Amino acid sequence: MQLDIEELSPVRKRVRITVSAPQVDSAFSKTYNRIAQRTSLPGFRRGKVPMSHLRKRFGAQATADVTEQLVGEAWGKALDDLALTPVGQPDFDAADRVQQGKDFVFTFTVEVTPDIEVRPYGDLEAKLETFTASEAVVDHELEHLAEQLASWEPVEDRTVTQDGDMVVLDYAGSIDGEAFAGGTAEDAELELGSGRFIPGFEPQLVGKTVGEEFTIEVEFPADYPAEHLAGKTAQFACTIKDIKAKVIPEIGQPLADQLGEESLDAVKAQLKTRIEGRFNGAASDEAKRQLKAQIADQYDFEVPAALVDAGVEDKKSELISEAVKGGKDFAAARAEADEQAPTLRDEVIRDVRMELVLDAMADKEAIDVEAHEVNAQIEQMVRVMGQYGARLRQAYRDPNRRAGLRRRMRQDKVLDFLLTKANVATVEREVPMHVHDDDGDHAHDHD
Repeated sequence: MQLDIEELSPVRKRVRITVSAPQVDSAFSKTYNRIAQRTSLPGFRRGKVPMSHLRKRFGAQATADVTEQLVGEAWGKALDDLALTPVGQPDFDAADRVQQGKDFVFTFTVEVTPDIEVRPYGDLEAKLETFTASEAVVDHELEHLAEQLASWEPVEDRTVTQDGDMVVLDYAGSIDGEAFAGGTAEDAELELGSGRFIPGFEPQLVGKTVGEEFTIEVEFPADYPAEHLAGKTAQFACTIKDIKAKVIPEIGQPLADQLGEESLDAVKAQLKTRIEGRFNGAASDEAKRQLKAQIADQYDFEVPAALVDAGVEDKKSELISEAVKGGKDFAAARAEADEQAPTLRDEVIRDVRMELVLDAMADKEAIDVEAHEVNAQIEQMVRVMGQYGARLRQAYRDPNRRAGLRRRMRQDKVLDFLLTKANVATVEREVPMHVHDDDGDHAHDHD
């Protein structure tokens, strides 16, 4: 097999393959033998049909089979021999008809990743903030942690509600004397002052007595999700049945015991580590974002169209999905995404270029990600996903999805490496007060 390669661009190659006549004849011979073994014609036993008869009757089929076989075997071997890693599927040119006794020549065009010369790492600059949590911040978080672990206990020494109480109540709502769906409940629990109910509802429950029956009036907001209630005034007949008060654990050894820790100092040490880790992690992500932006700016080379096209389609799908979730018609969402395609393409080209540079850096520095690291990352995501974790684990059994995750992890390792080699200015910061997790969970790790 003879190979000739033509460079159409840094990312597009045309390969010309010549399969010798003896190889062609051998392929035809094997193909006709297979046909003969399963063919019987009048006057001939199975496997004994003369070759002339086979050629006359099955020539077109044999030619198609040989063409498929030779092309399938040759183009894959050609990529290996030429050390080409294709991006997407090759584009085959029309080939001459394969014939016995003659060389078979065909060509294909394939996109490949470009050869990238990695620049000195010192050309990259970033600002990296490093955070330290003061004792005051840790103590503040400890108070928040204790509050998160609070319990609601029945109030025994009073019967009148106060702001901050958890009340147990029955209520029945109506508009113009007519009950409406979702407006009635029994033994509902509501924390007064939480702002979780209709605006104006909770304040009217303050100062009421257990067992008292009363009616309050509220107006649903104009933008209330239930359109049939938006902007309307409703009356609620209410009865307070019980009052509960928040009991916050005492900050001390009892709190440590509740968390399964040996001492309060151990709890505070974990809080400090958790807080600093969260802020330093976010700061590291920001520094990496700066590095990625500079890489995209500093490198300028042609990128494979297949990668760009796929990236644009992915971004369009994300835009359409978000728009549909927001209530937009699918056709309108798709039309808007199509309009943004030129801008999306520019963004994708930068992203693809940056990712290819990170891949080249990983190759240069022999940075890799082992299978056990990928598995550990998947399991971490599974834990975060909760009830949907099993579905996520199943999804990552797909080799392509695992490969994509491995590539992202490898690129993140490269960025960690760059933070040690690039021109990074470190700025020390103190963690600000009020650093609770967004979801309200306490900043504490325990089994």
